Amino acid sequence: MSINLGFKRLLSYLSLTGLLLASMAWANPAPNVTLTFEVNMGDLKIGKGIDKLQHNSSVYTLSSKIIPKGLASLFLSKIERESKGSIVLEGLRPDYFSETGNKKKGSREATFDWVNNQLTLVTKNGRETLPLTIFSADQATLPYLFSFQAKLPDTSSIHITDGRRLKLYKYQRQEDDVLTTAIGEVRVAHFKKIIKNENDRQFEFWLSYEHNFLPVKLKFVDKKGNVIQSTVTSVTTD
Repeated sequence: MSINLGFKRLLSYLSLTGLLLASMAWANPAPNVTLTFEVNMGDLKIGKGIDKLQHNSSVYTLSSKIIPKGLASLFLSKIERESKGSIVLEGLRPDYFSETGNKKKGSREATFDWVNNQLTLVTKNGRETLPLTIFSADQATLPYLFSFQAKLPDTSSIHITDGRRLKLYKYQRQEDDVLTTAIGEVRVAHFKKIIKNENDRQFEFWLSYEHNFLPVKLKFVDKKGNVIQSTVTSVTTD
């Protein structure tokens, strides 16, 4: 009897522990989180990235900055992005997005009208209104979408706007990995954009299990093959 009772208690303990760990793993990020990144182009350090996420489990504000450093500041601009919106079952649902600092492409903004399913884009070339699909987001929120979902998807199809256009992108989950970063070894879920041609722009991101699936690494490859990579250097909450 005592052995059976002890075994049952052990099973109960393990079950409760599993539920606790699961709830911790899928909890939303802290209400105020700041992530800093080292930004490199190939082997050259070109700047610093700062992302600030604020939310109350209903609405969110996300600001993202890329600040060139050293020689890179002579040919690169400081880019600032901001996204504001709601938190829904699918993750983050933006209402407004903006980007400033890009001298070549100019400032841009996007307004999401979810009632009438319309997206309004404003660029230096004028204003344009496009049909808005239910699975749409902006360039800033893309790596943060899964931080507020109950389960990581194996594949994801979502329309993304950079303020100039709205385009469908598909992402495939890769094998989990462990990254060595400035904040230590981090177990990550890895997502990569599905491309049709080798010359297509590529994008992939790594989400930390230990940090509520916030992005800790991002990699972008342009049509010329230039690789820009951002790797986390700190994660702070308040």
